[in-house]
Amino acid sequence: MGPVVSSVAEQLDSVDFYKVDVDEAPDLAQKFGVQSIPTLILVKNGQEVKRSVGFIPEEPVKEFAQS
Repeated sequence: MGPVVSSVAEQLDSVDFYKVDVDEAPDLAQKFGVQSIPTLILVKNGQEVKRSVGFIPEEPVKEFAQS
C-alpha cells in the first residue's frame, strides 16, 4: 500500500496522509482498533468517518480519501 498511498498523497493537496507503524505505535493502533494491515482510516475533524481494510488500488484510494 505504501507506493499507492504515496502516489495519491502527491496528487491530493487537500488531504494529509499519515503512515503509522503499528509495531512502533501500538497505543495508536489500539486507539483506532487496527486489527489488520493495511488499514486506511479517513478522519475528519478528529472523528473516524470511513475505514478500509486490505489492499486497494490507486483510484479507489483517491475516491476513499475524497469522500
